[in-house]
Amino acid sequence: MSRARGLIGLKQVENLAVEAEFYCRVNASRKTMRLRELADTLQVDLTTLSKYINMHIKPSKPRMREINEKLKGVDYKSVVEDCLVKQPYPFPEMNNLTFKCPELLDCAVYEFLESLGRQPFDYILTIEGGGLALAQAIAVRIKSPLVYGLRDIIIRGGHSIPYKYTPVYAWGPRIKRYITFPLGGELRGKRVVVVDDIAWTGATVMTLIDYASRKKCEVPGVFLLATFRDVYDKIIEKSGTRVHAFLFLPDEVRKTIAGEFEAI
Repeated sequence: MSRARGLIGLKQVENLAVEAEFYCRVNASRKTMRLRELADTLQVDLTTLSKYINMHIKPSKPRMREINEKLKGVDYKSVVEDCLVKQPYPFPEMNNLTFKCPELLDCAVYEFLESLGRQPFDYILTIEGGGLALAQAIAVRIKSPLVYGLRDIIIRGGHSIPYKYTPVYAWGPRIKRYITFPLGGELRGKRVVVVDDIAWTGATVMTLIDYASRKKCEVPGVFLLATFRDVYDKIIEKSGTRVHAFLFLPDEVRKTIAGEFEAI
């Protein structure tokens, strides 16, 4: 097969999805039930469950599938949303997930594999910050190379393009915003998937897609950890590509954050 989809094939994607789902559902269950209850649900002893959780032992793929089926009723999306919105930082960013609930990154990896993992692509394209943290978690798992841009920085030898809109949490006049990408022909004509964490306005995602377009890249899909329904619709309308959002945040979250920052 070609290099597309990193260095792995469809069968391995399937196996990685099973494993990511296993760790996602088990760790999300820990947030909603006691260990004894979880052990009883899975019909394992506490010692074995602890070894699963701490990755001291790994169940076989058939056993993982069996456990995933037992935990199908676990609403892991609500658990991830609670972590994003209700943790120490004042707005839902990857900081909350990586600081308080890093084990739930497997849920994002699982969603990516299920939604876009079977699409052939050569690179993951993202932006520094939360998007990069998410993209790295995915890229390491699937052995895919990734390219990322730097915000508000112009680097000698880099390719800078204007960042058209200011995100919702940075109200106020800005002279100019840039995202700088590496120069070179590596991306030209390749297939790239765009990955970002929270899409507040869709501006960052569209900037990434615009950059890919300038490089004559095909963009088979966009993966977002979270966004709002109107932003999701706008990205689809403007990009014409497949977009998967792990979470749709309630509009009250955006109103709350805008209000907090306007008051500063």
